[in-house]
Amino acid sequence: MADASFASFLERSLAVLESERPDVATRLAATLASLAVTIRVGDEQLGLCSDGRRVRVDRGAGPAPVDVRAERATLLALIDGARSLVDAVLADELLLTGDPADLARFHDALWLYLQGAVRAPSFPALLDTFRGPDVIAC
Repeated sequence: MADASFASFLERSLAVLESERPDVATRLAATLASLAVTIRVGDEQLGLCSDGRRVRVDRGAGPAPVDVRAERATLLALIDGARSLVDAVLADELLLTGDPADLARFHDALWLYLQGAVRAPSFPALLDTFRGPDVIAC
């Protein structure tokens, strides 16, 4: 059975964007250039960074200028379009901390990621793995 962790999902999905939507992967890397992000999903914590050419997941990352916290269900609702980013933030389901300019860059990067994901042919299979065997799509 494939690894259903968030870190594995994010690593695989970034690789899919690089191969199937290189235009989006390039824009995503440029948007996140030199901006370190800590992402916590449930009990998992990882880092996200870019050298301007490629986005990398760091499974051992510590604190960063942008901190994002959410549960798996919230991320799935965002991906499925069942929840807007604004609604998730206002409901404290998605917690974002950092300098406003850095948060704006992260927002732009997240939007690019989601736009690329919905246009990448391999993304639905990755998403099914992340959902796990007992979760049904919205």
